[in-house]
Amino acid sequence: MFSKKIIVERLKSLVFASKGLWILVLKEDSFKYQLLSCLLAFLAGFYFEITKAEWLAQLGVMALILGLEGLNTAIEELANFVQPNQDEAIAKVKDLAAGAVLIAGLFALVMGLVIYIPYFVALF
Repeated sequence: MFSKKIIVERLKSLVFASKGLWILVLKEDSFKYQLLSCLLAFLAGFYFEITKAEWLAQLGVMALILGLEGLNTAIEELANFVQPNQDEAIAKVKDLAAGAVLIAGLFALVMGLVIYIPYFVALF
């Protein structure tokens, strides 16, 4: 059985996670751009009536990109806290984290092309 303490701890974790999400949405430009891209893809999915499999692929990639963007931001914040001055090792860590987001973004772009090119071609 779940004890009251476990439930309270999980609810507190949810509050902290929600706070982090709001920080991303309100203050992080990169996250805002990624969120806007996801919104456009979401609307395109409804407009073109993509299949269930295409929805699952699209939503999975959206979650991956937004999650990685959040992790990238957290890594950058931590790195800046640990070493506020210019540092080669910190710059490398930050570049690697940004590279992970770029990899996911490139795959998302390819996936978007695979899904949506046939729908655009059918328009003409």
